[in-house]
Amino acid sequence: MRNFLKTLGLVLKVLFSIGWLLPVWVFVNTLFSFLGSELYPLLLGKKPLNSFPFLDVSFQAFTIGCLWLAAVLIYWILRLERSRAK
Repeated sequence: MRNFLKTLGLVLKVLFSIGWLLPVWVFVNTLFSFLGSELYPLLLGKKPLNSFPFLDVSFQAFTIGCLWLAAVLIYWILRLERSRAK
């Protein structure tokens, strides 16, 4: 049981540490979807038929990713400082 809890803690730390990549991927994917679905037809003089708020979603995903990355950096900096103090 003790080994399971240690492994679970390690898995949660890894997921927390790399989880910020998911919102950043959503940001990039949504931004490129906007470029292909909205901006490119406008440059060709056509009217895009999509009403999905690409830029709003990409901005929100970018904000979440940046805040998550900041939390990860703060966590690991505090953990490093605590280990140096010992």
